[in-house]
Amino acid sequence: MYSDLTVDEFAKVFEEQLLDTNRGYNYYVDWSNISGFDQYDNEIAAIDSLIGCKDDALFKEKFSSILKSLPKTIELFPFLFALSKVERNKVVKDENLKIIGTEIDSSDYDIINFNSKNLKNCSQSTIDAYYAFFVNMGLKALLQNYLKKSVRDYIVGVLVGLDSNGRKNRGGSAFELACEPMIRKICEEKYGLIVITQKTFKYIAELYRFTVNDDIANRKFDFVIMNKSHSKVMNIEVNFYSGGGSKPEEIIDSYINRQNDLKNNKIDFALITDGDCWSGTTNQLRKGFNHLNYLMNYKLAKSGMLEEVIKEVFSV
Repeated sequence: MYSDLTVDEFAKVFEEQLLDTNRGYNYYVDWSNISGFDQYDNEIAAIDSLIGCKDDALFKEKFSSILKSLPKTIELFPFLFALSKVERNKVVKDENLKIIGTEIDSSDYDIINFNSKNLKNCSQSTIDAYYAFFVNMGLKALLQNYLKKSVRDYIVGVLVGLDSNGRKNRGGSAFELACEPMIRKICEEKYGLIVITQKTFKYIAELYRFTVNDDIANRKFDFVIMNKSHSKVMNIEVNFYSGGGSKPEEIIDSYINRQNDLKNNKIDFALITDGDCWSGTTNQLRKGFNHLNYLMNYKLAKSGMLEEVIKEVFSV
């Protein structure tokens, strides 16, 4: 689609279409993390019965009855106080949660376990310990004074908040997240190609039974596209570079080397790169266009260039 442009003209188009941000919708909330509580429908309904119960004695009586009849309710507790998914899985599987004790004459730590197997046929003193935890963690006050209708809705809010707080872990992969829907729509939905993300070349070579040499075996890729016969393989790398600290000449050289290494393994290569690092770098872009078979930014890819590349490489 841009074959009639000179290298300098294409570089100008490239620079004019650079993005201001690398963040797509899927950067802000990963909805796949808002899960894990559907197995506790009965327990959630039971805890709902405590909402608005202002009578402390009645609240404790109901709480004890719930734990006796539905021991799995304690597995729900970690969803109520913003414990991370990793920590939550650990304490439900039987790892103790240590909390500095609130009582002057108590031990240094309160030890809380959320594995419901340990609550079967338990004594009233054990239930009292969970009640003390519930009170000290503020969950009793939450149910008495703040929630109006639904523990489930509250859990969703907690998990969304946790995921949003964990966005820093997605910062480096934000542009990959932004590009992935476009890549999958073209490759999987339109042409029935296989898309693999964030693996090593050795991993897919062993899985799909083809050979790669040691130069790339342990390298990790952003995306690999394959046809169903596994006879054609293409690596797509996506990167977003802001101005600070990024050196365009080093970036281009590194990807030229990567393309050469991939070529020795009969793997095609395309680079989708963006960010204001590329503004005013016509010389380096010219070098990229001259040496990289397929170089584009996000807007160029989205406007049809990526699909043209896929059609050319895979003869679809």
